[in-house]
Amino acid sequence: MTQILRRFVPRAPRYVLRPTDNRFLRFAHRDDRRNSYATRFINVSESGLAFLVDRDCAPHIGEFIKVEFPVPGSGQIAWFARVVRIEEYHPPRTWHKRLDKEDDEILVAVHFDDLPEGHRKAIRAGLNQKFTEVLKERQKDNFFQLMSFLTAHFWKTLLYVGLALATAAILYVFSRPNENYDPKRGAPWGQRFPALNIFGAEEE
Repeated sequence: MTQILRRFVPRAPRYVLRPTDNRFLRFAHRDDRRNSYATRFINVSESGLAFLVDRDCAPHIGEFIKVEFPVPGSGQIAWFARVVRIEEYHPPRTWHKRLDKEDDEILVAVHFDDLPEGHRKAIRAGLNQKFTEVLKERQKDNFFQLMSFLTAHFWKTLLYVGLALATAAILYVFSRPNENYDPKRGAPWGQRFPALNIFGAEEE
């Protein structure tokens, strides 16, 4: 059975914007310099970004547009990009949104067209800074979760540690030779059984 293979487009690691980030984006069609559209983007990488737009003003796949957006942790960048993907957008439902209300937004993914090295370095530096901040926040959250767990289960944790130490101490005590042990009598400690060769006979 013959299958249609899609062209592989390498994509750099994406940074998903958080509510505290500036998500304001403007774009304009390449042949239309008078009209521009304001919207918000949801992720960005060195190779492209994805933004949301109303269905009636969305660009088409393969179309070149100009985007202007703030780099997280850096300044503003404007450059040309090609639309590579358009798909339905299903936002997470929250308590203030009605379940029967359909959002008329779609997700548009674009790939930067020959992005200058200066812009690429600015995006890379800003994203590295954001990735570091996210990593530190996750480590801090994991630490606080661990401390909360230990605080909530303090006596259980203390009992577990005490039992582990007691078990190790008992095993150590019973593994020691007693007072009647004489290394000169019988087999030396730890060498009770002589080494056997591969045929099972004792070595001379």
